[in-house]
This record gives sequence, structure tokens and C-alpha cells, in this order.
Amino acid sequence: MTTDSFYKRALLEVGQYGKFQKKFDCLYNILLSVLWCMAYNNIILALTVIPHTCKPPQKQENFSLLTGKYKDIPPFNQFNETIELSSCFITYITTPNNNKTTECNEYTYDNTWYGSTVTSQNNWVCNNEIYMDNVLAYSKIGETIGSLFFGWFGDTYGRKPSYIISLSLLITGRAISLITSHSYTFFVTGCIIAAFPSTFALQSISLISIEISSPKRRSQIAKYRLIASSFGMCLMPLLYWWLRDWKTFLIVTTVTQLPYLIFSWKIIESPEWLWVNKKPKKCIRQLRHIARVNNASLEKDTENKILSESHTTGNEEALGPLELFSSRRLAINTFLQLCLWVSVTVSYIVSLLSSGEKSDGNPFLEFTWQALIEVPAHFSAAWLVEQLGRRYTSAASSGFTCILWMILGLRELDVFSWLNQGYIGTIIGIVNRFSITIAYYTINLLNMELYPTRLRQSGMSLGNIVSGGAAAVAPYILYVVCKLSS
Repeated sequence: MTTDSFYKRALLEVGQYGKFQKKFDCLYNILLSVLWCMAYNNIILALTVIPHTCKPPQKQENFSLLTGKYKDIPPFNQFNETIELSSCFITYITTPNNNKTTECNEYTYDNTWYGSTVTSQNNWVCNNEIYMDNVLAYSKIGETIGSLFFGWFGDTYGRKPSYIISLSLLITGRAISLITSHSYTFFVTGCIIAAFPSTFALQSISLISIEISSPKRRSQIAKYRLIASSFGMCLMPLLYWWLRDWKTFLIVTTVTQLPYLIFSWKIIESPEWLWVNKKPKKCIRQLRHIARVNNASLEKDTENKILSESHTTGNEEALGPLELFSSRRLAINTFLQLCLWVSVTVSYIVSLLSSGEKSDGNPFLEFTWQALIEVPAHFSAAWLVEQLGRRYTSAASSGFTCILWMILGLRELDVFSWLNQGYIGTIIGIVNRFSITIAYYTINLLNMELYPTRLRQSGMSLGNIVSGGAAAVAPYILYVVCKLSS
């Protein structure tokens, strides 16, 4: 019997899907995923640029407002002059043939849906609108750098410390942004700190769950986490719609992480990680705890084997991310995954940031509908990866997403008039999000499955690094597209 078989036998004895695993799924893979998703992504809604116009001057003088971004706002008369509302410029009529156009000094915001956002509070609009894209991009750069650290840290020091530090940094970063929102520099710093751990809190949880369960449950665990995250994305805009104020919204969504941080000492360390890293006594202690909850027992002979046998990879020196390219097959798998991470991430972030942005109705509901479509998409992805396999599901969904983006591009270029119908854009956007979500589900599952235990978090880390780099570019892609279309 190989040394790997000793651990597998131990896991069979304590239970691979008993009461412990079910409770773990409910508390962490489902509930934490919902709450973490809101706390981690709340900054996206808080940075929404809401409709705005130049604030008319108070004194009675001839002036006119130039047409800006919002071209469909009707003109109205004031002071016997025709005034057309603009989002960024104001024109003063000094003489009949001499007008002076300047940028707005003050703005009036449409508070129909949003009571306040970071951008409306700080006037990050018009020429300063790039500040919002910078915040998102810098956050993703911080996420990329954090992935370099946490991938190595999680494989070296364990899943549990990685989980605890991730929670701490998210809460700390959001607190800094809230307290210092008047300062662009400090606000960005807080966002970077919150983004630094990336999604390693959830990934650490997923790894622990995978490493205390049978291999057949890997797809189920990924499905739980991603579906729960989608529900979090659905609830988040509805919560903002109710609260309306961005600070209250950030506080409410972030404070949900405090109970998990306070009681983080109760979470187990992955027994498989402990065993691989030559900590057999701690490994047995965690296995006994699982066995107690599952009303099972760990055989004495199995304990002795775990204590006496050394894991075959235990003496190998870890090379970190470089080891992911140590063999031809491993290098090919890693390279193809990284290419997929780039395409999926850019598609997902652009789709996410544009959700509801051009909606003529309720932007919160538009955001919710697009997030809600992710739920059946995850179920569909789980079925497809079992029926077609990971590779074909990934290729088909990525190809279909590419076609939909080209159709949306033709719509922006006004190539076909029928594509300009409002409901057509909504349908294409929802179907596109459905397809992107299937691709996103597949790459997450592949990333967890293709690497051995000692390289699993490093592999996920490298995926996060490349994904973070792609996500940092996505806001600028959307910014350029919006400027061209306006």
C-alpha cells in the first residue's frame, strides 16, 4: 500500500461525506461564499457613476448648457434662453456671437436610484471619471501581487492561516476606505489592502473541503461555492437599493465578515496538508475531530501508519510557481489554463462592470437579473463538465462567448438596425453572462483538480495572478468603449 493510500484509508474511516462535511458546506462553502461575495464586490456598486448634469449658476445671466453624454434629455427654457442639459460642460453667452464654454464647477446628480456613491460624493465624473477606473485597476493589481504571496503562503504555512489573514485584510481595507473616503490616495490604499488577499479566503475553504472529501465531490464543492457567490451578487444590488447610501452599504456588507474572523480559530486545518507537510500528529488530531462529528472512528493501525510513514513528496524542495512548469505535461496544462484565465476574466469583469450601466429602468434590477442568470449557468456547467468533460465544456463556452461579444460590437457600431432594439441588448447581455459563467466555473474546477496537493494553492495562485492582471485592464477597456460610444 502506498503512502497516499494510508491517507485515503484514513479518510474513508472518518467519513468522506458525513455530518462534519455537510456542516462545513453550509457554514463556509455556502453562507460564507454569499457574504464574502458581497463584502468583496461591494466596491463595484459603490463606485457607480450615476447620471449627472452641470449645476446651473445661481445668478441671473445668459447661459446655455452644451449637449454632453446624455443626449436624450429634452431642453427647457430659463431666463428667456434655451438651455440644454449637459453632463460635463456649460456655455455662457456673453454676446450673441461670442460664447464661452467651460467645464462644470458643480454637478447635480440624479438620485432616483442611488442616494450617494463614492463618485458622486467626490465628483469623480467627466474628466475625473478615470479615477473610478484607476481604483478598480489598482485593486486588481493589488490582488495580483497578493496572489503571489498567498499561493506560496497557503502551500507553505497552511490553509487556515491564509483564510484568517484574508478575512483580516478585507475588513481592514474596507474600514480604511470608509474612514478616509475624502482622500483619493487613502481610499485607493484601503481598496488595495482589501483586494490584496484576492479570493483566498474562499479558495482556502474550498481546498480544505476538497481535502477532507472524496474526489467525486470536487465538482459539487465548486458548484456550492460559485452558486452561493452568484446569490451574493444578486442580493448585493437589492441591499444597496434599500440602503441607498454607499457608506452604509459598505458597512453592512463588510461587517458580515467579523463573526467568521472572531471564530476563525474553530476552523480545522486541512489534514491532508498537515500530512503532506510532515505533521502527522496534527493530522491525526484533525482526523479524530472529523470522526467524532461523523460518529466514526480512526483505526489504531491507520494512525500508526500515518505516524510512521513519510509522504513521498515530503522531502522535495518546493519551487513555488516555477514547479508548475517542471514537466512538459504540467507546463502545457498550466499555460493553457493561464490563457483561459485571461479570456474568461476580461469577459466577466467587463460584463460585471457594465451590468445595468446603460439601463433605462432600475439599474439595481438590471444588475440582479444578470447576476441571477449565473445560478442556472452554474447548474448547467456542473452537468456539462460531467457529460462532455472539462475540456470540451470550456472550449464551447469560450467560443460562444466570443461570438456574442462580436454581436455586441456590431450593435455598438450600428451595423444592423434591429440589433439596436433595447430588449435585444438585454437578451444578448444575459446570454453572454450565462456563457461566461460556464467558462468561469470550468476554469475554477480545472484549477483545483489538475495540481497535486503540495502545488494546489500555488497553481490557484498563479491563476489568480494572471486573472488579476487581466482584470486590471478590463476597466480601461470599458472606459474606452464608453468614450467611443458617447
